[in-house]
Amino acid sequence: TLGTPNEDIWPGVTELPDFKTSFPNWKQNSLQVLSTRLGTDGHSLLADMLIYNPGKRISALDALKHEYFDDFDKNSLPTYKA
Repeated sequence: TLGTPNEDIWPGVTELPDFKTSFPNWKQNSLQVLSTRLGTDGHSLLADMLIYNPGKRISALDALKHEYFDDFDKNSLPTYKA
């Protein structure tokens, strides 16, 4: 699904200590083909969460603010004291 990381999608990945140039070169596949029930917003969130480059990956806080959750009734969730 994600394909093999490379310098185009993650600059600097080949300099990481555990990166091997002998990794098979798998192409990235469309998430829509693999998960047909998520819808456009769900695929957008999933794609943002699965970005290899940690500097470009969505944060947990931003993920919770993603439009995927806009139609979700937040009052239906349980609450916990911190």
